[in-house]
Amino acid sequence: MLVDKNIIDDLKNQGIEPDIPQLDFIHRAIKIQPSKKNLLSRLVLPKRASSTSGIYLWGKVGRGKTVILRSLYKQLNLRKAEFHYLDLMRLIHSKLKDYRGSKNPLDKVNNYFYSKYDVLLIDEFQVEDVADAMILSNIIKAFIDKGVYLFLSSNAHPNDLYKNGLQREKFIEVMQFMQERVEVFELKGEHDYRLKNIYEITKEGHGSDSDKQIRSIIKLNFNIEENLNTFFEVNERSFKCIAENHDFLWVSFKNYFSQPTGANDFEEICNKYKWIFINDFSILDDSNSDLIRRFIAFIDIAYINKVNISFFFEGIRPEDIYKGETMSLLWERCESRLIEMGTDEYLSNKKN
Repeated sequence: MLVDKNIIDDLKNQGIEPDIPQLDFIHRAIKIQPSKKNLLSRLVLPKRASSTSGIYLWGKVGRGKTVILRSLYKQLNLRKAEFHYLDLMRLIHSKLKDYRGSKNPLDKVNNYFYSKYDVLLIDEFQVEDVADAMILSNIIKAFIDKGVYLFLSSNAHPNDLYKNGLQREKFIEVMQFMQERVEVFELKGEHDYRLKNIYEITKEGHGSDSDKQIRSIIKLNFNIEENLNTFFEVNERSFKCIAENHDFLWVSFKNYFSQPTGANDFEEICNKYKWIFINDFSILDDSNSDLIRRFIAFIDIAYINKVNISFFFEGIRPEDIYKGETMSLLWERCESRLIEMGTDEYLSNKKN
């Protein structure tokens, strides 16, 4: 089937050789892909039991959920939009603010979406906030009732979302309604493709063009090339970075650790981002003791938290980064951890 081949070729171009669970999902998902004809039929007969209103794909980190849904999504010649869950919620809250004071502002937000889109892809669907849970309870049901086709990716089954949350009963009612109309698939498999791709590129990351290598990682694994943030916020302070989004942070060793930062900042960074990339290393001595001290503290926290982190030393050996004397014992431990954090064993046991 041509559509199958297009999707499989697209995945191969992104470094993924589809395994059996992925191929099985692709073949099943293609059969329920939306078209203009069946979108109209769902709108006219929204409660028809045979009407499929979307796909909810869940599974462990790095199994290829997002890239597969994107490949399906790209085949559709319909009015469509893709959102990371956090971006979607920011837009919804922004629209609610715009409609403040009007009658039924949430209905106006719903109208905004289904007047513009036939299909929505919502990546990394998660619910942790009671206000968002109540808003989504309304919006997800409205999307389905109005015939908007949903692609959703998540690390959790719908029944496991918003666990132990306040007023969870209403949210669960909507999740059960969604499961009656949206096909729920678990993407199993043993391979963490994101880890594999990043590790393979990182192994080559000791050359002279780490910027190019990191941008390759970002494009291949996070599907982003443009409009990257060059500032990020930690503990209500803004810091310059090379690139940032919800999933990753890329900073310069020399620039970031030259700034007044501390353990609380490092803890938040380690909890906030799934991947951290660091390059722009240089050889330093005791005249840069503050920078070295901050970097050692950061590495200690990242190591303890099993953070996904990749270093691009560009020809500098970890043991040569610090050539001073006052912190030689501390640096010895840091050096050992830097080397360990670049191994397959460390990355294979990192946090999800």
